[in-house]
Amino acid sequence: MGRIVTFVLGIGVLAAAAWYVLNRPARTDPEAAAARKLENVHKAADRIETDLNKNADAIFDKVE
Repeated sequence: MGRIVTFVLGIGVLAAAAWYVLNRPARTDPEAAAARKLENVHKAADRIETDLNKNADAIFDKVE
């Protein structure tokens, strides 16, 4: 019985620590958390823009 209680309490402590680590930066600097979430979106947008520019340049070169 004691082992089960210790196990459950240990899992609870680990879950609380993980929650704290994941949510703490959002409270201290909400703009930084939002920027981190959008970082991959900016990278994808840059990649798509580069691909579209390459394709447009290729089409333009074919027309000339």
